[in-house]
Amino acid sequence: MIATEPLSTLSAVLVALALVIVVSKLLGRLLAHFDQPAVIGEILGGIVLGPSLLGALAPQLQQAVFSAAVLPQLNLLSQLGLILFMFLVGLEVNPEHLHGRLRLAARISLAGILLPLLLGVLLAVGLESMLPGLLPGDRTLPGLLFMGTAMSITAFPVLSRLLKERGLLGLPLGQLVISCAAIDDVVSWVLLAAVVSFTRSGSVLGALPALIGTLAWALLLLLGLRPLMHRLEEHYRRERLLSPILLSLLFAGAILSAVITDWIGVHYIFGAFLFGLALPRYGPLLRRLRLHIEDLVLTLLLPVFFAISGLNTRIADLDQPLLWLALMAVLAVAIGGKFIGCWAMARLGGLPPRQAQAVGWLMNTRGLTELVILNVALSLGVISTTLFTMMVVMALVTTAMASPLLTRLGISPAASPG
Repeated sequence: MIATEPLSTLSAVLVALALVIVVSKLLGRLLAHFDQPAVIGEILGGIVLGPSLLGALAPQLQQAVFSAAVLPQLNLLSQLGLILFMFLVGLEVNPEHLHGRLRLAARISLAGILLPLLLGVLLAVGLESMLPGLLPGDRTLPGLLFMGTAMSITAFPVLSRLLKERGLLGLPLGQLVISCAAIDDVVSWVLLAAVVSFTRSGSVLGALPALIGTLAWALLLLLGLRPLMHRLEEHYRRERLLSPILLSLLFAGAILSAVITDWIGVHYIFGAFLFGLALPRYGPLLRRLRLHIEDLVLTLLLPVFFAISGLNTRIADLDQPLLWLALMAVLAVAIGGKFIGCWAMARLGGLPPRQAQAVGWLMNTRGLTELVILNVALSLGVISTTLFTMMVVMALVTTAMASPLLTRLGISPAASPG
């Protein structure tokens, strides 16, 4: 006889997890056929399962699958996935990318940060005056700073995969862009740490202890633990394998580092990022680590993060012409600010017109990094779900447009100089 009792909480969580994994991966595979990064389909998978589509077509089913009992468990998994993803991001930042290109890459990256940062803050001021509900709370300054930060970032992991898939990563153009993105990545996380600290403390002076504490922890990891990290490299050079106990210690280190920066008062994502950054830059070791971590994170845990983001994305909330106008303004500022800043500095640095345009479009890739920043801002209550939705749409558009624009420019391994 078939049981008719409702599923236990554990079974309900497992059903939701299986659905999230399958939908996100199927959409990722589908979008890959259209010359798009798989992450676009995976982000769309979260939106499809949220109120924007499944909730609109079958609200009872959507609420049953993602019930109030299920969501906290999924959210915990998503946060674990985010910690390990930030550990991966730290692993991928390689100083060797900057070899011979530091000055030009730094100029392009900083121009591509400062211009959209300024324009993002100005746009947020305008949006706040027209649509006050977009930046909730008594203090709007944190929301303004988050908007500027979100406009200025580039998704280093997604960009590196895009360049690799197109065969550009080993060419001069690809190396320049990945150098710019590496600088952008580090500056953006530092900037976000400052904004989070300011938001939590409410003042510049109040933010200083958390920032000083984070700096001290970073120095301890990057300098104080260097002998231990060198021993890890020597062990791998000798044994050519990562034992289960050693891999467990690295996972635990990333998680505990996240706990420490959260306790300091910044955010747990910075601790995981710093721990990845502190590991030796020995290529075979990093490749083996990524091999162990990527399947777990990208296949199992990160889709849950996309699902949680999708549940917070409500396209139906954009139900007024003024809100769609605001979305168009967000897209214009995000794309224009990043492109103009990077393109102009690339041209001043001597790049030919097509390569300078390619730099501008590639640096617009925001992808998953944008979602990380947006979820932090939403969790701190400084942006509304409506503004969160607009920014998610912006992240999707700016990431999806890179590959077609490169094709239109004729940028390919054969066409690229060098």
